[in-house]
Amino acid sequence: MKSIIGKIAKINAAQGAHVTGFAQRQRVLNAAREEIMDVRISSDQEILAISLDLADAVKVNAVFRAQPRIADVLYCSAGGCRTECGFITDIQASDLKSCMRNNYFTAAYTAQAILKIWSEDYKKMEQPKHQKLRQIVFINSGLACIPVPGYGAYTVTSKSAIRGFADTLHIEALRLSNLASKCTSHCAFPSNFISEAFVPEQEHVPQLTKEIEGTTGPIDELIKNFSSGEKVARQIIVQDSWESSLIWANMVEPSPKRGWGISDSFFAIIVGLFVWPILRRRFDGMARADGRK
Repeated sequence: MKSIIGKIAKINAAQGAHVTGFAQRQRVLNAAREEIMDVRISSDQEILAISLDLADAVKVNAVFRAQPRIADVLYCSAGGCRTECGFITDIQASDLKSCMRNNYFTAAYTAQAILKIWSEDYKKMEQPKHQKLRQIVFINSGLACIPVPGYGAYTVTSKSAIRGFADTLHIEALRLSNLASKCTSHCAFPSNFISEAFVPEQEHVPQLTKEIEGTTGPIDELIKNFSSGEKVARQIIVQDSWESSLIWANMVEPSPKRGWGISDSFFAIIVGLFVWPILRRRFDGMARADGRK
């Protein structure tokens, strides 16, 4: 199980959580479930694997409401761009549509469904001894914060849309928070890591994109050099990587800063004044050279 969401599920199960996984391919879900079952700390933990088209809002709402318990944490990581990579002039209009469906709508529909369930549940809650924490975590991409040619369908449409959606939910979730429960929305921006989708994507990524990303070497070498899905999963749960922190600081704009915002503000000055101008000029030069070939 190389997917980042599978790694996150294992980490949570190893801490005693019930886990329910949703995806279209039941065979993959069943294999993931067996791995998650092996790390449980109690036989009472329930690990479910349910086949579901996450881009179908009606089905998502119905299946979420049919679950035996209400989830306290929702991780949204569906999507990818296995076949939609390429320059805007080389891909089809249908690639823009499918990327939006597979990435943005899967995140938006699942988040909306769980928020409606939480909203209804909050009205029934009595005052508990401890405030219940409920979270939505979007596993986005560093590409939502930095423009890279060859990922137009992936970043311009779907991943940037998820970032804006997460920022909006961050504010709207405050309406749902009360003395009984606190609701929060988070967005993680991992850079390249080794997953089951990484190798197929490389077959469609343009050479210029690979040169900018640093993925021009043999696949075996890339697997050695890039982070594993498990490492990235732990960074999402515990803390971000320094690469993601720098990218995020440069593009934070109106998005909420982490903590008091001191480190993000400091990084924003450093990256904005000294790092990004150099990288942007380098990327521009590489694009011009590629166009002259």
